[in-house]
Amino acid sequence: MAAEVRGQAGTRRDAAARVTELRIALTQLGGQVDAGKARIAEVERGLAQVAGRCDELAGEGRDLAAEAGRLDAERAAARARCEGLDAESTLLAASQAALDDERATLAARRTEAEAGHRDGLGRAAALADEAHKAEVKQAQVEAELGGARRRLEEEFGIPFERAAGAVPDSVNRDETLGRIEALRGLIAAMGPVNLLAIEEHRQVAERAQTLRTQLEDVQGTIAALRTLIVQLEDVIRIQFDQTFKAVHDEFSALFVRLFSGGRAGLELVPGVDGAEPGIDIIARPPGKKLRSLGALSGGERVMVAMALVFAMLKVRPSPFCVFDEIEAALDEANTRKVSEVLRELAVRSQIIMITHNKATMEASDVLYGVTMEEPGVSHMISVRLVAPDERAEPQPVG
Repeated sequence: MAAEVRGQAGTRRDAAARVTELRIALTQLGGQVDAGKARIAEVERGLAQVAGRCDELAGEGRDLAAEAGRLDAERAAARARCEGLDAESTLLAASQAALDDERATLAARRTEAEAGHRDGLGRAAALADEAHKAEVKQAQVEAELGGARRRLEEEFGIPFERAAGAVPDSVNRDETLGRIEALRGLIAAMGPVNLLAIEEHRQVAERAQTLRTQLEDVQGTIAALRTLIVQLEDVIRIQFDQTFKAVHDEFSALFVRLFSGGRAGLELVPGVDGAEPGIDIIARPPGKKLRSLGALSGGERVMVAMALVFAMLKVRPSPFCVFDEIEAALDEANTRKVSEVLRELAVRSQIIMITHNKATMEASDVLYGVTMEEPGVSHMISVRLVAPDERAEPQPVG
C-alpha cells in the first residue's frame, strides 16, 4: 500500500512536472502567437505601404505617360519646325545663291567697266604719246625744214618757194599737220573718264521724274482749286443774293413796323476797280424826306440799326443773342415796339437783355439782378414773371 502510495506520489510529481512543462510550452506558444500576430500586423502594414507605393507608382506612371505624350507632341512640333527651318534654309540658300550670282555679275560688270576705263586711259595715253611724237616730229621737220631752207638759200642760192614747187607729190606736209591736229582734237574731245557718270545720270533722271510728277500733281491741284473757287463763287453769289433780298424784305417790313410808316431798304453799291460791292442803307421815316443816316436823330438811328439787326436775325437766327441797353435812347412807346419784336425773335433764339428800362423788363420772362441788402454784400436774385406756357405765341414779324 505504501509502495502504491509512493507510486501515486511519483506519478503526481511527474504529472505536476508535465503540467509545468505544458504551462511553459503554452506560455512559449502564447509568446510565439503574439510574435506571429505582431509579424502579421507588420506584414499587413508593409502590404499597405506597398499598396500605397503601388498607387504612387501608378500615378507616376500616368504622369510619365502624359509627359511622354507631351514630349512626343513637342518632338513632332520640333520635327515640323525643323522641316520648316530646312525649307526656309533651302529658300535662303537659293536666295544667297541668287545674290552671289548677282554679285558675281556686278563684279564682272565692274571689272569690265574698270577694264574699259583702263583701256580708255591706255588709248588716251597712246593718242597723247602719238600726238607728242607727232609734235616732236613736226618740230624736227620744221627745224629740218628751216635748216634746209637756210642751207638751200645759203648753199644753193635758191628761194624756198622755188624749191617747194619742186617737192615730189609723195611728201604732203598738210596731211601731216592735219593728222597732228586731228589727234589733238580727239584727245581733247575724249576728256577725263568719269566712272560715276552713269549713276549720276540715273539719279538726276529719277529726280527729274519726281519733280515732273510733283509738278503735274500741283498743276492738277491748282486746276481743281480754280474750278472749286469758281463754283464756290457762284454758290456764294447765289446765296448772297438770296440772303440780301430776304434781309432787304425783312428790314423794310420791320422799319415800317417800328416807325409806323415810312420806307427803308438796302441797295448794293458797285465796287471800285473790281473791289467787293458795298451796301447802302436807305431810310425815310414817315413825314420826312429821304436823307442819309447821319441826318437822323439818335433815336432814329438806333431804330434803323435795330431794324437791320432784327432783320438779319429773322433771316439767319442765332442760338442766343446778347443786347446791352440798346433801347436806352428810345422813349417808352418805341421801347415797347422793340420789346414786341424781341418777343417774336425769342421764338427761335434765346434773348439776353441787359437793361434798366421798365418796359423792357415787363416784356421779359425771367429777370436776373444784383441787390445789396447789406452794405458791401451783393446777392444775385432771379424772378420768373410768367410761366413759359402762359404767354401767348408771338406772331411773326411782317
